[in-house]
Amino acid sequence: MRVLIVDDSKPMRMLLKYIIEAHSFTPFEAPDAEQALTVFNRQLEKGDPINLALVDWEMPGMDGLTLVQHLRSDRQFDPMKIMMVTTRNSLSDVMAAMKAGADDYLMKPIEEEMIDEKLRIMGMIA
Repeated sequence: MRVLIVDDSKPMRMLLKYIIEAHSFTPFEAPDAEQALTVFNRQLEKGDPINLALVDWEMPGMDGLTLVQHLRSDRQFDPMKIMMVTTRNSLSDVMAAMKAGADDYLMKPIEEEMIDEKLRIMGMIA
């Protein structure tokens, strides 16, 4: 399973990478949405598409919500699961992310057990 972590915070990417690697998933990292799109497309071209994207909302340039909308507008990314992992915690933010096409939503700060539970809910782990 290939997982792309999209977050402008290096410590957050490192934490999520640690959690993902504990499940024997292959992590990829991008500090912003533009670089994430490069990784998504490169993996598609290689025939090894990203299976799950963990996307922060607040990033410089294109924000995470716009990235989710962009991905969901392209049928090639339909099979990929997307989880917003963000500090934004209002019900309207959750609803906006789900409407944009996120499969799940997790509010920071996070703990490993929280990610594990979300991965179970999305059917990514048993």
